[in-house]
Amino acid sequence: MAEEPEEPAKSFVIFGRDVAQIPCFRNSFLYGISGGIGIGLLTFLGTSRTHLSTHVGFGSFFCGTIAYWMTCR
Repeated sequence: MAEEPEEPAKSFVIFGRDVAQIPCFRNSFLYGISGGIGIGLLTFLGTSRTHLSTHVGFGSFFCGTIAYWMTCR
């Protein structure tokens, strides 16, 4: 069998940096996204106010991402 050449790994570049090479980037965003969705949903279930739950969800995403990034780094 002929060996197929390997495709170079696809990367995601933000501001000229490959985010796959940044330590803690993946885990920070995964925890931030899941925390934001979870807290946003709980806020919506508790208050039934979409505007408030959206703001709370985004705020918890932002704070959770920054907090995990700072502890990991």
